[in-house]
Amino acid sequence: MLLNNTLSSVLERKRSYSKGEIIVKAKTPFKKFFIVHSGALKTFVTTSENNEQINGFYLPGDIVGLDAISTKVYNNNIQALSNTLICELHYDELMTLIDTNKNVRDLIFRLLSADIYNYQKLVLCYSQKKSDERLATFIYSLYLRYQQRGHSSLNIKLAMSRAEIANYLGLTIETVSRNLSKLQEQNILIAKGKYIYINNLEALIDLGN
Repeated sequence: MLLNNTLSSVLERKRSYSKGEIIVKAKTPFKKFFIVHSGALKTFVTTSENNEQINGFYLPGDIVGLDAISTKVYNNNIQALSNTLICELHYDELMTLIDTNKNVRDLIFRLLSADIYNYQKLVLCYSQKKSDERLATFIYSLYLRYQQRGHSSLNIKLAMSRAEIANYLGLTIETVSRNLSKLQEQNILIAKGKYIYINNLEALIDLGN
């Protein structure tokens, strides 16, 4: 995607992580970014009650850790959702790429913009949307993210569990399961294990909006 010798060498530096493995802990000094090559990651914080609160899911092509530039520490725990290959990119390497490659610069701005937009949508979900609307918004956002990566199928494989989806959306797992059943009854989608097949994309969009 980005034809640059430096980036090409970075993408060759792949490191594997097992499902559930912590890649970096929150509050540790910021040193490098993590590019998802395959698999998926989640970011989460631990509340004062020692509960996990998920605040992001990352798919192949995403860069994790951009929010740490300003704070100089990682603001979240980063964990592998599945067996995952990561390319590690140091801050100075990224700055060099931004200075010398317009494609990389544009990519970083798009990723930062997407993070802000996704955060705004999450806040809206929490504050205004009903549980079925939250779930519809989430599934449609996954569909769009896969579509942007060239995956045009309406069949989506979830990298995260239903419990993790519930945590992210501020719902209970029972509510997520109930609403998935409701969406199936309405013939909007079919949910089976880790797979979701969207039967009626327009109806899914309408519900999420």
